[in-house]
Amino acid sequence: MSWKIRAKSYRRINVRLTLIVTLAAAVSSIVVYALLLASLFIGFGDQDRGELDSRLLSYWAAWQYGGNDAVLNRASLDMKEYGGRPYLLILDSEDGEMLGALIPGGWEQFNLNDPDLINLTPGSYTTLRVETLPYALLLTGAILDDGTRLLVGLSTENHQFLVRMYQRNYPWALGAIILAGALVGIISSRRLLSPIVRLNNEIDHIIITGDMGRRLDSPGTGDQLDGLINRYNRLLDRVESLIGGMKDTLDAVAHDLRTPLTRLRGHAELALRNGNAEEYEEALAIVVEQTDQAGDLLSALMDIAEAEQGMLSLEGVPCNLSTLAAEVIDMYELVAEERGQRLSLEAPKEVLLSGDPVRLRQILGNLVDNALKYSPEGGCIDIRCGFSNRISWAEIIDDGPGVPEEETERVFERLYRGDRSRGSRGLGLGLSMVKALVEAHSGRVEISNSEGRGACFRVVFPQISG
Repeated sequence: MSWKIRAKSYRRINVRLTLIVTLAAAVSSIVVYALLLASLFIGFGDQDRGELDSRLLSYWAAWQYGGNDAVLNRASLDMKEYGGRPYLLILDSEDGEMLGALIPGGWEQFNLNDPDLINLTPGSYTTLRVETLPYALLLTGAILDDGTRLLVGLSTENHQFLVRMYQRNYPWALGAIILAGALVGIISSRRLLSPIVRLNNEIDHIIITGDMGRRLDSPGTGDQLDGLINRYNRLLDRVESLIGGMKDTLDAVAHDLRTPLTRLRGHAELALRNGNAEEYEEALAIVVEQTDQAGDLLSALMDIAEAEQGMLSLEGVPCNLSTLAAEVIDMYELVAEERGQRLSLEAPKEVLLSGDPVRLRQILGNLVDNALKYSPEGGCIDIRCGFSNRISWAEIIDDGPGVPEEETERVFERLYRGDRSRGSRGLGLGLSMVKALVEAHSGRVEISNSEGRGACFRVVFPQISG
């Protein structure tokens, strides 16, 4: 059980962050320790070799001026005047007889007759060690002109003492670094994860209470956590908008279906009350008609709601608005002829845009149907297409009564009918559908009254790039 608890705790982000920071601090300190230790060894070695070379050169020069006695006198004088770090000096004759020496106490344990010392020359070095001593002896030397051998040596005792002290104290320093890393990891993980904790609390509150109006305050730091909070708030705005749209749609559906359902019930009750076959047949025909109308109404309302909420699936492909307008004219040409009306198209060969061809035809079709409905017999409906300044547009101009200025905004409301259209047939959703589908294509729809004619509906879309 304890293993499962530990495994679960390791999955917590704050625990992992603390471990990462602590491990990074420990690894960094070990790397620094290794580099410093290597630097100490290299630096001490360079320092010892430099001091040996300096002493060897000094005594070699003294020998050239005064022989062996001058070397020993110079060494004695150095010891008296400067003291400091002890060193070894040996003068041997060509046949190996010791002519003079300065050997600090305890250094006799080193094998000063080691064969490696015979052929030492300036710039070459050798190291002598004794198992009973914790330090070594570094030597260099030279063969003088008369065959005399001059040896100079220094011990590594002081330097090794510093290195051992450094090595001995490092575990304590490493422990302090690990402790500091753990504390920094705990504090930083809490500060870094506090927005996520608040985010989780807000989500829990929304789940429990259903309150979609709460938002998190953004710290404004511009980092990833700040971006997460901003995205969370935008997500809530979007969800709240979708829920509001669904509620409005359900309210509209409930309200708009009430009329056809009431008619269905009224005709059915009337047929049952009269109780004859002719009344039944007429009532069933009306029921079928009203049912179809209710289905069309429901489908249109759902399409409008999806388009307004950005949930309508659109196929974004290259389209030619001129071709689509020509296809719409072909569909409505027979209707126009029956009413004695005329459809005309004025458009260049290509007016390109990116959109869903089915929905674009539906936009143009609803506008043409609306123009035919309100134009008088013998009237003309002009469809014009074009492009300019990186936009593509289409205009539908009719010979109807036009749209009063006070109604230019309201005509796009669901089921709205102006005073001039009270007697016309339809669901009252055509222009609402047009506006929703145009905006779903990132476009806009404009209304104006054409001079000497009727209404002019203009739809504008972003032109296809490239």
